[in-house]
Amino acid sequence: MRPKSMSPSFAFAAVLAAAALAATGVWAQQPAPEKKPARQRVGVVDVGLLFKEFKRKDAFEKQINAQRTRLKDELDKEQEKLKKLRREFEKSGYRKGSEPWLREREKLKLAQFSWELKGERMQNALKHEVEQNTLQILSEIEYTIANYGKRYGYTYILKIDKAEKSPTGASSDLVQHFQERIFRAQISDVLYFDKTIDITQPVLKYLNHAQNIRHLEQRAKKN
Repeated sequence: MRPKSMSPSFAFAAVLAAAALAATGVWAQQPAPEKKPARQRVGVVDVGLLFKEFKRKDAFEKQINAQRTRLKDELDKEQEKLKKLRREFEKSGYRKGSEPWLREREKLKLAQFSWELKGERMQNALKHEVEQNTLQILSEIEYTIANYGKRYGYTYILKIDKAEKSPTGASSDLVQHFQERIFRAQISDVLYFDKTIDITQPVLKYLNHAQNIRHLEQRAKKN
């Protein structure tokens, strides 16, 4: 007895199933399509300019200047005492080389040494305060730049140096320019950039915004 032949519809369905299975195997062997890299957004900022125009820096400088004035007044008072002691020694009338003369001269030398040592300690304390404030300012600037980058979707924000040569002037101006140049050279990483990616001004505006200033002040108190 001959087997029954398949109906045309069943045969067609079988062909479709086989084709689908074959196609599935082919696609399974194909590598997954590569993801296109996300578009990167890059900006550059002149940290030297931000440092110069940062409003918080003015408050630190005011604090340092007040401390410097206080220390100077204290040293001036000590110097006046030293001058008075020297005048008394000169008018003492003791014979040079005598025991009273040697005793008073030693007292004068000790007072002189004490005054110089106190001045040196004050200068070192003031220098340390300036260094700590400078580090604090730079830390707050970098922290704000990072927040700006996250908020506005930047992939990279790089440091640049746009310092222009100062005109010839007094020696103090040249020294100041040299010191500023050294500072800026330490923070400059980019040799060339297109001006269209310079975001210094918007970052400066963001940095000095009242809300950001308050945030930095609160953050400094916590730290």
